[in-house]
Amino acid sequence: MRSYRRRVLPIGSVAALILAGGGLTGTANAAPKPPPGANLVAKPGARAMAPQVTASAAAAAPASAKLSLKGQYQKTNMNCVPTSSSMSLSTFGVSVSQETLAKKMGTSPTKGTTGAQARPVLNSYADPLGYSYGFADARTASSLMAKVSYDVGVLKRAPVLGVFMEKLPWNSKMSGKNVGHAIVAYGYNRTAGTITVFDPWKSTGGTHTISAKSLAADMQSYGMYLVTARTDVGLSTLGNQTGDSSADAVAVDRATGKLWLYPGPKFTVSGRKLIGSSGWNGMTELTGIGDLSGDGKADLVAVRKSDGTLWVYPGATNAVGTPIKIGNSGWNNMTELTGMGDLTGDGRADLIAVSKSDGALWLYPGKVKGLGGRVQLRASGWTGMEKLTGVTDITGDGRPDLIAVRKSDGTLWVYPGGTRSLGTAKQLGSGWGGIRSLTLTGDITGDGASDLVGVEASTGIMFVYPGRTTGFAARQQLTTGWNGSAG
Repeated sequence: MRSYRRRVLPIGSVAALILAGGGLTGTANAAPKPPPGANLVAKPGARAMAPQVTASAAAAAPASAKLSLKGQYQKTNMNCVPTSSSMSLSTFGVSVSQETLAKKMGTSPTKGTTGAQARPVLNSYADPLGYSYGFADARTASSLMAKVSYDVGVLKRAPVLGVFMEKLPWNSKMSGKNVGHAIVAYGYNRTAGTITVFDPWKSTGGTHTISAKSLAADMQSYGMYLVTARTDVGLSTLGNQTGDSSADAVAVDRATGKLWLYPGPKFTVSGRKLIGSSGWNGMTELTGIGDLSGDGKADLVAVRKSDGTLWVYPGATNAVGTPIKIGNSGWNNMTELTGMGDLTGDGRADLIAVSKSDGALWLYPGKVKGLGGRVQLRASGWTGMEKLTGVTDITGDGRPDLIAVRKSDGTLWVYPGGTRSLGTAKQLGSGWGGIRSLTLTGDITGDGASDLVGVEASTGIMFVYPGRTTGFAARQQLTTGWNGSAG
């Protein structure tokens, strides 16, 4: 006989999750024994929440669907979250073991895995593919069915569900109360009102079909790891392409492979213009850069995923022109490409990139229809940084600067631009880990300074950060809908 004492673990700041682990007020003396210390997900702060699935998004799902899923059983009592996460990620085509995920998530032999630990790891795999995981409440049959229908039927992804283990019908002989557990939903039938799940607990788990009503009653508060699609993969400023004097932006819809132009200064999803009908999900590392093609308009640079070649797409009025190859194979080893303004003093915008293999930071001087020989700016350490963005001068030295977010703590840093170099970094702020798609724009706020925009990953809201001579001012909400049809 084993008993488990309930405990509550506050994680991070007041805006973070409150997670309860282990929660049995009685004993677990009936077969099967529950995994000790499995986690319960309580209501998170706003930044951790997923957007609600709209009625139109749910209606777009077929009446029934089931994904091809290879079930997995957890190899330790505490691995329910890593194991369910491994199955969920497999529906993205991502193969990662429960052991690897448990290590990355910091799964504890006594406390399991908290949501605050799991979600960033899941998003490290999902974000580059154009998706995000966020916590959602799904404790009614209708809300659970709508969300599972959207993930499984529309996005073709399997969400992770946080449940109370002893309330599942196949665990009816288990005693205990509020035993936290994670399972995966990968099928549904709206006519029958049922959802198909895989439970990784080997004694009683495997594939089960359960009524949405019964499963919703077993759900933890904000226990669903809802997957949402995004409309802003590769979001980048592309200068004035519409002819109205405002800087515009482009982004790829990863699900369809379409390239969209978002006219500034509002960048609304509803006002976007299609400028690439297909195939753009085969390109990575999109970034706007100055005029490399020599036609007077800012251009777009992208890496072809299939062969690692680098291409420039000349800017045009509400369009992009015929691409020009400016880099042979090997660009798949580079990441965080961003236009940087002129660091070489030759009057042309330059390109910044990080080497995946060693974390070195490189400068590629811009040339007419090409790039010059690269210059190493830093020898290592840049794989620990993300969301690199070239910005106008915010350090007061007359040169463009580079900003970046440190992955480990979400702090924002500015690196002053020099002559083929970068100066000493200065911290600008914190809390930037949940902001994606950072890009410099023209003057959106009307104060004469170029601004920064970013999308809050959990809500799909785009914010503008007004430019200042020493950084950026408090953000202002700009537009919504950047998490796709679930936004």
